[in-house]
Amino acid sequence: MVNKNADVLVIGLGAHGSAATYNLSRNGLKVIGFDAYHPPHNMGSSHGQARVIRKAYSEGPHYVPLVSRSYDLFFELQELTSTKIIHITGGLQVGRKGSLRLSSIKKSAEIHGCEIEFMTADEVRSTWNIFKPEDDMDAVLDVMGGAVFPERVIDAHLQLARINGAHLKFNHKIVKWDASSSIIRVETESGDEFFGDKLIISAGAWAHKLCLDLSLPLSIERQVLFWFNPISDNDMFLPGNSPNHSWEYEPGHTIYIQPNYGRGVKAAIHHDGLEVDPDTLDRNNVLGSEEKKLRSIIRRYVPSLPGEVVDRSVCMYTNTPDLEFVIDFHPEHSNVLILSPCSGHGFKFSPVVGEIAFNLLTEGKSEFDLTPFSINRFT
Repeated sequence: MVNKNADVLVIGLGAHGSAATYNLSRNGLKVIGFDAYHPPHNMGSSHGQARVIRKAYSEGPHYVPLVSRSYDLFFELQELTSTKIIHITGGLQVGRKGSLRLSSIKKSAEIHGCEIEFMTADEVRSTWNIFKPEDDMDAVLDVMGGAVFPERVIDAHLQLARINGAHLKFNHKIVKWDASSSIIRVETESGDEFFGDKLIISAGAWAHKLCLDLSLPLSIERQVLFWFNPISDNDMFLPGNSPNHSWEYEPGHTIYIQPNYGRGVKAAIHHDGLEVDPDTLDRNNVLGSEEKKLRSIIRRYVPSLPGEVVDRSVCMYTNTPDLEFVIDFHPEHSNVLILSPCSGHGFKFSPVVGEIAFNLLTEGKSEFDLTPFSINRFT
């Protein structure tokens, strides 16, 4: 008879894995969490100092109940740890008049009562003199928009998980797993084996490599993040004076810019990156063409921003074909839960996904509609 090591084994301790490990351990389950590196780290998709959080969701109204619960949990985590986890600045999204993106934000707000303000290009320019929208643009201000700080979030979840008895195995790469109805076995790169009743695979860009039997249609997209010193108007880029802001420079294509939280003003093109393999991705070199393209877009809308680059980082998006999440049990194993390749917009959901994981593993259900995130939509 195999002696199990844990009630639940968790592969991947980034955004969603760390939150799941915390939720499971604080509810009395014995948990072992594995990460190929030492989280928080910059090898995956859960770094970058600050991540956008927004409530009136352009990707669809079905996300709003989820992100609303995330707000509650982020504030709870902030109180529990006395660590700054979330910062509300407002979130401005600018696009062409009548654009699908702005219409989708309005729809989400109407369905769920999100607090938003519509603004003309003139109103945007008069409110923030650093912003230069074109005359055929409109904007929506999401009053609850802001930022969460990913490294702090992951560290807080893992610290609380450890306090609640979770065993955290850093620098332990899982290379193989198998499951029966009664036991899960995972094997590390060094040949160590661990056994448990249930398994969570929250491996981000490596999820498809751990689920080869499913042929999940995931693509890994290189994303480059830049931090700029402003050319001028430094004070206007501080969190008290500037919201998060995104600009739809072409239909369906956006950049996002965040206030200066101490590292510089973060800016990036959302999507539009090269497809890569997470095991061979060069995280040290940024192409001159990537910086040039971003600078040219920023100059159109925020001309006083793109001065000296003070930092840069390479990240990855793990995309599904429809850019929705994956939150579902393995079709052949009801004791294996696959969590959230998030298509580039998932960090803000990490605490609620962790809570969902606990409910799915202990009760077999969630209060949220997870139908859009099912695996069978790919078959």
